[in-house]
Amino acid sequence: MQKLSMTVVMLCGTLVSGCSGGEEEQSTLEQAVGSAIKASVASTGQAVVSPVLEAALSCVETYVNAGTCDWAHWSEMWETCETYEHPELEDGVFLEAVQVEDCTVVNWSSLRAQLLAPRTPSVSVRDSCNGASQMIYEAASNGCHSLDAAAGASFFDIPIGKSVTLHSGANCTGDSVAVDADTSLCETSFDSGASANDNVRTFRISDIEAPSSPYRYTCADDEPTCVQNFNSRLGGINKKLTVRAVRMTLAGRATPSMDAIKRTIGNLSDHFSVASRGQVRLDLIGSQTVTVTSQNCKIAKQQARQRSNSNADLTVYVLPGGMCDTSNGGGRSVYIKGNLFRDYAHEVGHVLGLGHGNRRDPTTGKQVRSADSSTYMGKFASDNYNLPQLHWLGWTKKEELVKVNSAIDNGGSIDVTLRPVGSNANSTSSLPLGAVWEDPGTEQRLFIAVPKARTNNSNEIEGGTVFVYRGSKAVGCTGICLGTLQLARFSAKSNNEYEATGIFVKPVAYTSHFVQENGSRVEVFTSVTVRIRR
Repeated sequence: MQKLSMTVVMLCGTLVSGCSGGEEEQSTLEQAVGSAIKASVASTGQAVVSPVLEAALSCVETYVNAGTCDWAHWSEMWETCETYEHPELEDGVFLEAVQVEDCTVVNWSSLRAQLLAPRTPSVSVRDSCNGASQMIYEAASNGCHSLDAAAGASFFDIPIGKSVTLHSGANCTGDSVAVDADTSLCETSFDSGASANDNVRTFRISDIEAPSSPYRYTCADDEPTCVQNFNSRLGGINKKLTVRAVRMTLAGRATPSMDAIKRTIGNLSDHFSVASRGQVRLDLIGSQTVTVTSQNCKIAKQQARQRSNSNADLTVYVLPGGMCDTSNGGGRSVYIKGNLFRDYAHEVGHVLGLGHGNRRDPTTGKQVRSADSSTYMGKFASDNYNLPQLHWLGWTKKEELVKVNSAIDNGGSIDVTLRPVGSNANSTSSLPLGAVWEDPGTEQRLFIAVPKARTNNSNEIEGGTVFVYRGSKAVGCTGICLGTLQLARFSAKSNNEYEATGIFVKPVAYTSHFVQENGSRVEVFTSVTVRIRR
């Protein structure tokens, strides 16, 4: 048997999963936890923070004080401080702060408080007709909200999954218009035709309800193999998403052409259409080129937001070469360095709620950041999102996943025959895409899947390879929710049994055939059967 297990240690009475390394590393973490407990006891009137989260924050603070909480040291800090173990540090807010150089001594106190605060995406109201202007009001709860008559509302930031009805009168009455994307009121009229700019007095927030479909399902009590999807934003994700393309230019630097940008957005739309089974497509409603004057990444992005039109579900900003160290995405905007398709898919994945695809090193047990090549949410070439992420997006049907707890939790085993995920296109096959085990008493799930039917040129994943992922149920999550961890990968032809966090998986059969391609025989797998036990 080959073993790939998650290291588990007990620190100060708290079960911490994923803490790895030698005795010296663990001793260092224990000392940090001890210091965190003392700090917690000494500090009153503050939010209760778990010792291990406090230890991670204290570790980050050492980088802050050294002036190295920056992108150049991100991978080192991510691994050393084990920030990946904490949702508060892994939902994109901390990463964005590091990328835009806000993780500094001066900003640390406010950034730390922001990381610990509950982060329900809010509707933000701004005083000018762009998304970089001053915020004058913020609201998170559904219902009617009032603005001061002199507020001068000109822009609304609206989270995915929410709809906002703007009203000209008190108590959400009078002339109105409904919007469900970031909206400049300089470009928006009430239903009567009157301009909404400076004329909104109240607004009502509500959830976008997902229409009934085979992808919106609930698990009944008598369906023990059903895997529930807890994503509350499916109605806001799975629809036609409007897109604006903003090409940023800076003297002395090159930016991809608008034609190239539009082609890549079109390719991403085609990919989404297939992977979502026709639920999602991107509708490019506008494009513009804006000139920025600053060489500073953060300032240039702000200039672009100020000068661009932003009425869209998604705004794609394409950066001048060499201005920013990396692409990034958050809110309803993505900032792309270059014009690689995988960068678009990765950053838009963040906007839709996907976190990074990490990998556990089978030798050291440590996590390797963004190293899962079976998903666009890693840093390597890929073909698609991985199965846990496709499920979270609402792109799988009830019968395409099989929960195995009832079969294996009492000492039994189950054989599940899986079809490859591939492009996730509609299929007439009755075989499921994945087997799922839910870890009792936790929010964690294991997904067992076969990403590819055949080897191709996109990455080094061979056809028929079985992957085991860990991912959260992400109940109630509304930000960047679903990061995944690849725990194991092995050939369909292997004779070994593999362990991942107490679950044992062994391939026991497969079906395949060969095709001729460019003078070579290429094996195409149609199914892989795995035996699963605890």
